[in-house]
Amino acid sequence: MATKSVLILLLVTVATTVAQKKCCYPSQFEGSLGSITAQVQAGQGTTQTDGLQYAYDFTNGRVGAITSKDDMGVMTKYQYIYDFSKKRQYNIQVSPDISVCISGPLNGTVPHCVPASATYLGSSYYGDHKLTVDFFQYFESMGPSNYANVTMTVSQGDCVPFSVVTEGMNNAVPTLGIHGYVNYTSGISDPSKYFAVPSFCAQQSNHKTPKMPKLLFDKILP
Repeated sequence: MATKSVLILLLVTVATTVAQKKCCYPSQFEGSLGSITAQVQAGQGTTQTDGLQYAYDFTNGRVGAITSKDDMGVMTKYQYIYDFSKKRQYNIQVSPDISVCISGPLNGTVPHCVPASATYLGSSYYGDHKLTVDFFQYFESMGPSNYANVTMTVSQGDCVPFSVVTEGMNNAVPTLGIHGYVNYTSGISDPSKYFAVPSFCAQQSNHKTPKMPKLLFDKILP
């Protein structure tokens, strides 16, 4: 009986320790995100790389991102606003020749914590114990043609996103997505940089569904 009691106590302790590993991100921060997405269609492999600046604002229920791309000397700014509090999302493109704003409805809430369904896999450190991250894995599905096994890491202690790898199907296309988060800064120094909606958005096609993140693979945060 004593042995059984000790075993039960150990199992409870282990379960509690694992549960405590699941954490919630800081409420407001900004940083940079680099990603690569690989797909296989008709036997041909393709890759796409992206880099952007992002702001995460759980306090006000919103996430924003901006990036710029140079196409043969023409610089275009891309801005993405996900305002969960207003249930609205925006895809904005601004270049010297044209400004485009497509907006549409937005469902759900701002992701704030490591998903409850995630399994803790362990921890690793970088450098001379300068950074320790916790690994988690979970399965996410939006139907038989859209699903992914997700492996994510967050910094141990303060739960800052560090990396996300998604592997599965995106619209029935085999897809691998890799995200890396760098240049974390606590707080948001200039919210208008990420969340101010340009005035021309009010005059443009607000009824259209914008081309936003590709389901499970292009989300800014897991």
